[in-house]
Amino acid sequence: MVSFGASHTAIAQSVLPHQQAEVVAQYKSPLPAINFAIPAQSADEAIISFANQAELTVVFPFNKVRHVFANEVSGNYTPQEAIEKLLAGTGLSAHIVDNTRIKIVPASDGDENNHLLGRLFNAITAQDDSLVTVPDEQGSYDIEYIEVRGLRARVAQSVGIKRNANVIIDTIQSVDMGKFPDQNLAEALQRVSGVSIDRAEGEGQLVTVRGFGPEFNRVLLNGRPMATDKLGREFSFDTLASEIVSSVTVHKQSQATMQSGGIGATIDVQTAKPLSFKGMRAAGSVKMQYDTNSQQYAPSTSAMFSNTYLNNSFGILASFTQHKRQARLEEAQIDGWLVNTNVPENELSEDVPTLYVPRNYDQRVRFDDRTRTGSALVLQYRPNNKLELTADYLGSTFDVETSATSMGHWFTSSNLEDVTVDKNGTAVSFSQNSGHATDFHARTFNRSSTLKSFGFAANYIASDSVIVDADLSYSMANVDDNNGEGNSLSLIGYLNRSSFDHTQSNILPAISGFEQANPRQVNALGEPVGVSHYLDPANGRSHVMLRRGWSVDDDIGQAKINVSVLGDDNWFSKIDVGGALTQREKANERRDNEADARHCSFCGYFDAPDIPDSFQTIFDAGDDFLGSISGHENIPHQWLRHDGDTLFRYLENAGDVSLAAETRGSSFAVKETVYAGYVQAAIEKDFAPWFIDMHAGLRAEYTDVKVSGVDEQLSALVILDQTELGQEFGASVSIDESSNYTNVLPSVSFKASWLDSWVFRAAYNHSITRPTLEQMAPGVTYTTTRQGGDLRARIGNAQLLPFEAKNIDVAVEHYYQENSFISAGYFRKTVDNFIVNESSTQTFNNVTDPSTGTNPNAADDADALAQFSVISPSNGESATVEGVEIAVQHLFGDSGWGIQANASFVDSNAELDTANIRSTFALTGLSGAKNMVLFYEKNALQWRVAWNQREGFLQSLNQTQSTEPTFVSPYQQWDMSLSYQFSPRVSVFFEGINITNETVHKRGRFSNHLLLVQDAGARYALGVNITY
Repeated sequence: MVSFGASHTAIAQSVLPHQQAEVVAQYKSPLPAINFAIPAQSADEAIISFANQAELTVVFPFNKVRHVFANEVSGNYTPQEAIEKLLAGTGLSAHIVDNTRIKIVPASDGDENNHLLGRLFNAITAQDDSLVTVPDEQGSYDIEYIEVRGLRARVAQSVGIKRNANVIIDTIQSVDMGKFPDQNLAEALQRVSGVSIDRAEGEGQLVTVRGFGPEFNRVLLNGRPMATDKLGREFSFDTLASEIVSSVTVHKQSQATMQSGGIGATIDVQTAKPLSFKGMRAAGSVKMQYDTNSQQYAPSTSAMFSNTYLNNSFGILASFTQHKRQARLEEAQIDGWLVNTNVPENELSEDVPTLYVPRNYDQRVRFDDRTRTGSALVLQYRPNNKLELTADYLGSTFDVETSATSMGHWFTSSNLEDVTVDKNGTAVSFSQNSGHATDFHARTFNRSSTLKSFGFAANYIASDSVIVDADLSYSMANVDDNNGEGNSLSLIGYLNRSSFDHTQSNILPAISGFEQANPRQVNALGEPVGVSHYLDPANGRSHVMLRRGWSVDDDIGQAKINVSVLGDDNWFSKIDVGGALTQREKANERRDNEADARHCSFCGYFDAPDIPDSFQTIFDAGDDFLGSISGHENIPHQWLRHDGDTLFRYLENAGDVSLAAETRGSSFAVKETVYAGYVQAAIEKDFAPWFIDMHAGLRAEYTDVKVSGVDEQLSALVILDQTELGQEFGASVSIDESSNYTNVLPSVSFKASWLDSWVFRAAYNHSITRPTLEQMAPGVTYTTTRQGGDLRARIGNAQLLPFEAKNIDVAVEHYYQENSFISAGYFRKTVDNFIVNESSTQTFNNVTDPSTGTNPNAADDADALAQFSVISPSNGESATVEGVEIAVQHLFGDSGWGIQANASFVDSNAELDTANIRSTFALTGLSGAKNMVLFYEKNALQWRVAWNQREGFLQSLNQTQSTEPTFVSPYQQWDMSLSYQFSPRVSVFFEGINITNETVHKRGRFSNHLLLVQDAGARYALGVNITY
């Protein structure tokens, strides 16, 4: 077999989807039929597979076919029939010269090029060699073999897949072996129209598609379900290194053959396979990344090796990658805005119907040491043309070790003075001189995540019309947090005063008045407390010592089978029948030290135990701390820092008490078993110049759910300090609940192609997303117990039903020139069974509130029953989401320049009414987005700049310390990359992430309800890629 290509990097793609391939035979006796197994793929790979399976010599112009997308050929065909089916609609012609040789040329090529092909045939016959070069020949074909790769190749391949798909999809392909266009899969996915991401600590983590948040999107690995380290069903893309991924496909439309769960989308992550490369291939990279905030360097390495044996019938692929990052995150944070709290009326500047008061105000610097390690192993065996076996493994660990230092002030509404409110009822300025403290925190947000996936797949061509696919898989993910390091807090503080001022329209409120001694301040016993400057460690007293975290174990096993029956095209082209059994077991174990108020063993800022002054040192956040945020000059840039582990050990020894975390009653486990069966028929008809492709199917699923947990029996509330009430518990009670439901999901899709440039699509289907796992926890969780009646709890609901959606899609695509297109689509989703939180007032076990009686500082007979505001989820609401997606891609001829741009616009009748505090239902994640990628690739130089902008959106209906909503403000980011190919095997590259140093801003109901400002800085990397 001979292939030959252009000596430049121009990409040729000439897909004519509905013209028959011209096949000219020049032989007397017919060739025998063969069982072919050729998947839909780029034409060069498809032709190579055809030649190997037919054992024929094929000559083709590499540069003319490299990025044409060929059709699937599965079943019993003669070589003439197979090549005709393979090349149908591609604009390529096959000429079978004799029973051993085939030449393939574009139908439009002239006699000169055909003459050159003829000379190659003669050379092959004479030399009997597998690679032939014809020297000194001038013509439109250059005989030099150069494989086209890089950005333009990836762009062309993605276009071909999108164009030929029978459903609405978008796909991202790797630039080369072991090279994905973005460091993070979430960052890459945001380039797709309709896809938006949530960022955490400067990295993309969670994905929203068409306005539906992370829980509504099903993530698969090689078509199999993936476990997740989160509490719910949402998948964290930051756990996967991009180098071990070959492609990611976003299925925006459901079919009966697809696994359920993705009302927003189904996202399939594909890893590379060795038989796709043929022979030995290897790639590796080393780079050093610089973080502008931490001013630290961190290395990253990756390597991939692939080889085939036994005449390319057996292959092995192995890969390894490790990314390190040393980050510094600068933050200002308010944990929540409290509504209609007990601020003294005589302290308010005016009466307002609704009052909003901040819970606290913190300034924090967080240091992260992040290590992401990934590995993959794939074994692939194709002993003959009927059978293919694949076994694969993927493993990933993501370890985040943090050390955060912060300074904060906790506000008590009943002690606020001189409160000024704005027109919305927000307290924009006030002072607190009693029941108040200045606190210095040491915190950790550690995360030790592990992901492993195993799979075995068999593809068997049982006859010329029957193909069987069987698959077994297992995936597990866990987070190990046995001692509450996921959210630990140690605190040293002292009783003080402060003033809060947010009247200047800055993003950051001003905080003052805490710097010097407060002669009015007394401790919990009413004794005067005199302190010096706030940076004097002699002021330090112990207070809250918290350990909180979750250990997560998620296990998913699946067995599935699909039988494809190929038709004769008179009635149908293919019928798929299949089924699957999926079992998921997820155990979420809550661990903390709050049982019996152990976390508050040293609350009250008392003199004993005395904390050595040496435990605290002055931390200087720098003059440019949050320097790009308005109001940064009015917040502290220095505070006292201590080591949390040292303080925990010191206090445990001093007080002879254990502050270790233990398993709590809010722990729970869910076992979910899904039985699925489906049938789907495909019909293809050629009505020149139209070509029609229809799919209709039905999927039925039965889901059995078992939920177990523990209900801690609240026995008492006790006074801890001036604000907190401690919780005491009696014996725990085990809870076991179960439920089941059945879903029938029809789907129909229609694709009409006209001439060689227009594609029209329409689809209707039903889809589901199963309920949030965390909301099914059966026990009572007491979330807040504070003096003044601030008592809150939540109870899960094991009887929750899945979200059910009816989806409509229409789209049009115009491929107006080679690898360039413009598309527009409209979608509408009507979703029932939305989960809403219902609030009720409940008492538990006749427990009283000790802050309500005659003596507010101790329990007495006059104490009233503790009235808890209890939140419980239930199905009930419906919502409609509709939107428009527009995309354009244009390559400027052979100039090397290209551009990709897209925009999505979404709307819903389930948006939050911020003027109504009783509004409890809204769709989170709903927002539009815009993307633009400008790139240049020619000869040895490659350059790319990418811009992404996401509109503001509702992230949650709750805040950390409040039932108020959380909004994320509009965000944009610029990234860039530059590479130079020194030789066919060596290239150097430079990358920049968030090069304009954008910051994340979260707020509450109104724009001045600050929740979080986070500055993660910019990152730059310099590295080298080597391929072999």
